[in-house]
Amino acid sequence: MRSVAIAIAMLALSITASAQTAAPPTSQPGKQDALAEAPLWPIGIRLSDEMVGERGARKKVRPADVMVWLPDGAKHIRAMMIVPNNSDSKNFLEYEPFRKVAAKHEMALVYLREFYTGIEYHHQKPVETPPAAPDNILKLLDFIAEQTGMPEFRHAPWMTFGKSSRGEFPFRMGWLWPERTIAGITYHGETPTWPIPKYAKPQEETILYVCANGQEEWSGTWYRHVRPSLLNYRAHTGWLPHQAVAYGVGHGNYVDAHGSKGWGQPVPAGTMSVLRVWDYLALFADKALTLRLPEKGYPTDGPLKLRQVDPDSGYLVHPRAIEQMLGSKWMAFRFRDGQYQLIPWPDEPHPVLDTEQGTIDPKLLIRKAADVPPAERKSLLWIADKELADAWVKLHTVEVQAP
Repeated sequence: MRSVAIAIAMLALSITASAQTAAPPTSQPGKQDALAEAPLWPIGIRLSDEMVGERGARKKVRPADVMVWLPDGAKHIRAMMIVPNNSDSKNFLEYEPFRKVAAKHEMALVYLREFYTGIEYHHQKPVETPPAAPDNILKLLDFIAEQTGMPEFRHAPWMTFGKSSRGEFPFRMGWLWPERTIAGITYHGETPTWPIPKYAKPQEETILYVCANGQEEWSGTWYRHVRPSLLNYRAHTGWLPHQAVAYGVGHGNYVDAHGSKGWGQPVPAGTMSVLRVWDYLALFADKALTLRLPEKGYPTDGPLKLRQVDPDSGYLVHPRAIEQMLGSKWMAFRFRDGQYQLIPWPDEPHPVLDTEQGTIDPKLLIRKAADVPPAERKSLLWIADKELADAWVKLHTVEVQAP
């Protein structure tokens, strides 16, 4: 099945490349046939210069600013995944197993190729700085609803995804619209910042969140920043977060990364495949949509009320499970004044080892939440159910890294 999926994906990508060489689109805002990249992206939308921002507006000829995919035959949608442009983010949205999840849940995919979100700063301003244009995303969704004839885009809840510098996008969307955020994925990107700035809404919703990083990425950001930040969200908000770490990988430099010579090829034994990570993220999305979307209804005339997840359900992951699964020494892990502490970079050169070393009883690495004493539950990371927990264990088992 994996080889068939890869072949289909490669064929589809070659078709997409051909579509991008079609006649240049007009400069008028709106939906244009020439902007579509069939069959993977049947809807292409041109935005106004104001909505794409200075960088986009300077381009004399550009492909669609926003691409939209809908499940086959869809007359309504129940949710959407919103993803800003960076690296292989678009390719993840085109991955067949992920699209099957989207179709199952009647979820549209919205790819922001050229759009000024108005909520990201990419380290150019302090985290406390309020967003410059927080209504931009709502204006965009209103425009998409108009162009597609689907009013659900105005009200549908969303999942968010962001890679690298665009990693600010998914968690800031949760800050600003927690009641509308189903879940978020940071893929080799910015860590959800802690503490949360004052301009954010109260974070009481049970937003499912996962950060996927490489073991060697950014001098160990998975233990420097991601682990302590997610544990702070877990302890002090309604979020239900966890992390996944790709063995032997840096900033997305998989041996079979999209665009590399290894794309679509088998990977050596003991090597992490990008498709293993994508499969895991697709399963995570499936679980999040299943848990949070109401059983029935469409957001045609107004929003759907997302279901809240019982935090005492699911499975809990010990903070040291990553080290033990990947055969690593214990990395620095600090707790002070009621908060988990970031490990500063570059002040402390990688690797930063803990002064204490040891092992954890394998039975304590990942457990049913109900089997953990209530007082300990908020200090552990959260995974939806046994199927996802089993997939998490397999993802972090070095002996089975090859697909």
